[in-house]
Amino acid sequence: MNICNTRKTKKLLLLLAFCCGGGAIYGQVAYKGQLYINNESFQRQGDLLHVYMKVSYDNAAIGSGESLTFTPVLKTDSNIVHLSSVVINGYRKEKAERRAAVLEHRRRSNVAVVVRESHTGKRSFIYDTTIPYKDWMENGSVYVESEECNCNGHRAHIYEDRVLASIPFTHEPKESVDPLVKNETLLAWVQFLRPEAQEGNSFAKRGVISWYRDKGLSNLSESKQNRSIFDIISADIKNALQYYGTTLTKVNVTGYGTPIGDYQKNETQAMERSLSLKRCLMSNHLTNKNSLEVTWVTEDWDSIAALVSNSNMSLKEAALDIIKSVDVVNGREKVLEDLNHGVPYEYMRHNIFPQVCRVAYTLNFDRQGMDAQTGRLMVKNNPSTMSLSDFYTVAMSYKAGSREFNDIMDLAARLFPDNPEANIDAAAVALTRRDTKLARKYLLRWQTDPRAYNNMGLLYLLEGNKDKAEVYLQMAQAAGVEQAATVLKYIKTIK
Repeated sequence: MNICNTRKTKKLLLLLAFCCGGGAIYGQVAYKGQLYINNESFQRQGDLLHVYMKVSYDNAAIGSGESLTFTPVLKTDSNIVHLSSVVINGYRKEKAERRAAVLEHRRRSNVAVVVRESHTGKRSFIYDTTIPYKDWMENGSVYVESEECNCNGHRAHIYEDRVLASIPFTHEPKESVDPLVKNETLLAWVQFLRPEAQEGNSFAKRGVISWYRDKGLSNLSESKQNRSIFDIISADIKNALQYYGTTLTKVNVTGYGTPIGDYQKNETQAMERSLSLKRCLMSNHLTNKNSLEVTWVTEDWDSIAALVSNSNMSLKEAALDIIKSVDVVNGREKVLEDLNHGVPYEYMRHNIFPQVCRVAYTLNFDRQGMDAQTGRLMVKNNPSTMSLSDFYTVAMSYKAGSREFNDIMDLAARLFPDNPEANIDAAAVALTRRDTKLARKYLLRWQTDPRAYNNMGLLYLLEGNKDKAEVYLQMAQAAGVEQAATVLKYIKTIK
């Protein structure tokens, strides 16, 4: 046999094994052939279109310090709609983003929840969203836009790939879970989340006032800035005190400055600035003097390092080494100014330092716990002054699944529409009633939240999609949800 032909045959067999074998990734490809899209589903549900797909990729597809924005697009020659985008971060980029989010006390959104598949060695995430349905979509195609980040010396580029020539619609699902499965069984399968526990009767609220984000604030005089800071913090305090049994116990305010200029001078100015702000807060009776603490970080190098790490600044690794190794009092800023004729420093001065100027505050409260009997009265008379924990206390005073229990969970979700626990619990109630439309409405924003995986799995099970139900329930089981294992065993009996 010809040796060349033998090698070609082996290569062909290897390719077929990859495409058809047990460790393969089936489906369409995008982004230079490095994203694999499979298990796609386009399910029409009345006036809505539910879009689902699984996206897999190799570690090498996205650089450690880079990111990729993934956006599905539906279009015809005359119509187009961009679905919600998700951001896929490389390992180092994701680490920097998490740190920046912690420093800025902000919740991240539109970030893909990536898991590593042990059996394939690839990484994957679930794309799951719902959009308004339009008639033209019947004749549409599915594209994927993959936008690279403008970082690490690379210019951003958007790749567009057609992954489906036509949209494979399926009809609105019908409930296919065994009718012998009683509502009591569903009640045992759903997951109810207890609101985040608070130590004793104490809790804290945190906020950040940024000169960078509020340009108008940076243009005010010092006295007017102080007054604006007071107004913002005071509004947060009043909002918390409206809840039953709540009292303010302590206020901590910390200002953060930049390293421009002489360090000793900056330190003196920081002390004067903190005293000025404290006098303003005390004179306006924000709290009593013994429970108010105002401090100032003269030069916030920790935040600067985090922002530099997440930037596209040239020579940023060299700048980070200087920040780590040269002490402030030994001329850290001067060494940065000398780096590459001052080009990185000028970037930091115009793009990084302004983001650091901010005031962060922590408000500590004590709260008298509401007993179930008081809570029942408050639900009837003044539910808007109750916390989510209060609702949970009252709900648990009734039998799970009872009309009172269900009504309180529904009310909590309406009063706390941005709270994941409230919505996931309300979805659990809807699932016990087999109301899949309402359950999906509650879960829509939280479907990539690991706390929602169990209830998402049950939703798909009730809708008749056992394969997707298994995906979510397996992830829920891996996250430690005990009832997910029970439901997975049941699915095996009906396959």
